[in-house]
Amino acid sequence: YYLLKIVYLQKIKTYVMKKLFLMLFSIALLTSCSEDDDANGEDQILGLWYAVEITNPPIPGLVLSECNQNSNITFNSDSSTYSEFHTVVEGECEIEDTTESTWSKSNEIYTFTIPFEGLGQVNGTARFEGDTFIFTPIGSPDTSIVFER
Repeated sequence: YYLLKIVYLQKIKTYVMKKLFLMLFSIALLTSCSEDDDANGEDQILGLWYAVEITNPPIPGLVLSECNQNSNITFNSDSSTYSEFHTVVEGECEIEDTTESTWSKSNEIYTFTIPFEGLGQVNGTARFEGDTFIFTPIGSPDTSIVFER
């Protein structure tokens, strides 16, 4: 009788240990991943980006000159941004304006201030292709702003 009881208790112990292991493994698996994690754990938008092209601008007549293409925005990991708007002043390409602001991302929608007069803070999607990202504002879906590192 005692021998059967010992064997029975060992089987219960083994069963409980297997279930406990599976439960802990499942918890670890579920908490170690999230759908918006990047390979390196950082958002692809971080860093310095130059505005190089705009198609179908929401502001009539907005064209990026060679000087305007020096305009840039830096996205920092603390959700802050710093941007510079370059334009020709008395024949020279100079920084006309700088802006410190913030950026955010929610459900694949980015919100940040674009360094061009009249655009301001914009919500939209970003498609990353190597050292380029193409921003499409939600309020102007035919517009594309191309940024390069």
